[in-house]
Amino acid sequence: MLFVRQHRVGIALLWNGLIAAGCLAALVGCQKSGTGTAPQLPPPTVTVATPVTAPITEYRDFTGITEAVETVQIRARVQGFIDKIHFTDGAEVQAGDPLYTIDPRVFQAEVDRAVAELNRLKAQLALAKNEEQRSARLRQSSAVTEEEYVQRVAAREQAEASVAEAEASLELARLNLGFTDIRAPIAGRVSRTLFTVGNLVGYNEPTLLTTIVRLDPLYVVFEGTERGYLNYERQLIEEGGSIDKQPEVPVYVGFEGEDGYPHHGTVDFRENTVDPGTGTIQLRATIPNPERIALPGLFARVRLPLGAPKNQLLVPQTAIGSDQRGTFVTVVGEDRIAKTKTVTTGQTVGELIVILDGLAPTDYVVINGTQKARPGSPVTVEMTKLTPPNADQLRDAAEASAEAAALSDETPEQPETPR
Repeated sequence: MLFVRQHRVGIALLWNGLIAAGCLAALVGCQKSGTGTAPQLPPPTVTVATPVTAPITEYRDFTGITEAVETVQIRARVQGFIDKIHFTDGAEVQAGDPLYTIDPRVFQAEVDRAVAELNRLKAQLALAKNEEQRSARLRQSSAVTEEEYVQRVAAREQAEASVAEAEASLELARLNLGFTDIRAPIAGRVSRTLFTVGNLVGYNEPTLLTTIVRLDPLYVVFEGTERGYLNYERQLIEEGGSIDKQPEVPVYVGFEGEDGYPHHGTVDFRENTVDPGTGTIQLRATIPNPERIALPGLFARVRLPLGAPKNQLLVPQTAIGSDQRGTFVTVVGEDRIAKTKTVTTGQTVGELIVILDGLAPTDYVVINGTQKARPGSPVTVEMTKLTPPNADQLRDAAEASAEAAALSDETPEQPETPR
């Protein structure tokens, strides 16, 4: 039985060997009958598109503080007791509206006294003039000596001086009487009154009664680094102007709790020197505030555009490659041959990126299949069209640009000099 089993196993091995030999002979025969060259593969297919153009604005971000365009402290210019208060705390007042009345009776009496004194002195002046004229006539007949005539002339001049002094006193008395009627010199929001009816004010000093602040428009004061400011000036000069020459340099302002920069204004002032201690220069913008929401003293986010929007070329970020030579894109010419172009990239806008240099608007950029497009090799082209960025993407890109610029403009802290 053992012999029979071994015999069967030997036959099976012999049969498998014959089959393998037959397959090898068939394979060799097939190779000998072929041409000997590999089949040609078609060129890889890539998707290309021309760059899209969009207006891109660069910005700078600052932190500012609001200030009132006009602020007036209402003070008592004469001494007296407050007789009436004509406003409500925190109300809006117009220029010329009554605010306070100080008891005018004392000042009215002073005016009456000054009027009476003036009338008395005018009567004396009339008498002195008559005496002078009579002396002049008698002088011709030698009835009055020269000395007496000179005395009459001097008396008339003294009477005239006294009248002039009395008129000035009357004017001062009338001014003091007028100061008892305190009115708003500007339009704005009045603060709370610091004194109530019956209080004595103006004693030894002009007493502060309240404050009026004009809320529309408002100033926003902010400071920029000298490097950021110089870059901004250079950009404006390249565009044919400067802060001094341009009538309206736009600025955008936002406050705590507000989205974005809803308040639009203009830069109307810049300081004429740079603070050597901080290396900053102060600028001021004016923004409208018709609803009186913003108040002086608020911190504000300020965004300043770096010149006018410029049309820039954009391509998808996926189309950008890099190697030891730098950043590049793959383009396809009319001959359907792929090649690379070295480019300079800028800020990102959504899924796109700005190309600052190295690319033409008519170039066909490979945006899909860049791994298959080998430089110098033919490709099969599929055309597509890029979608321009929307307003939200442009806004987000502007914010990113402003934040990056703010970081790059920061002045590094100087180490302290050892003592």
